[in-house]
Amino acid sequence: MSESREVNKLPYILTALGTLFLTMVILHFYGYLNFAREEEGLLVAEFGLVTIGSSEAGQLQAKAADYTAECVDGVMILHATRHNGLSGLLVDGRQRVVRCNAQTVPAVQ
Repeated sequence: MSESREVNKLPYILTALGTLFLTMVILHFYGYLNFAREEEGLLVAEFGLVTIGSSEAGQLQAKAADYTAECVDGVMILHATRHNGLSGLLVDGRQRVVRCNAQTVPAVQ
């Protein structure tokens, strides 16, 4: 008669749970998981306005910010370059959407 060995399934279960937990931690670290409710806005960064010709325009840093902007359907969308997949609407201090016109944006040559 052939005797079959009973396999201990506890290491397989613990490995699966550990892998799931580690995957959730990594996804949360890179910004792919969002636990905020829709009513709550996530403040990613604050921005200021420097007018052309002002004394502040000469004090800007040469290094570019970690964000890029894109005009989509008439609203300004900001994308974070450090965290892939993190993007959102650009709003002012009163939570109003900043509008844009794609035709007036100059093309880089």
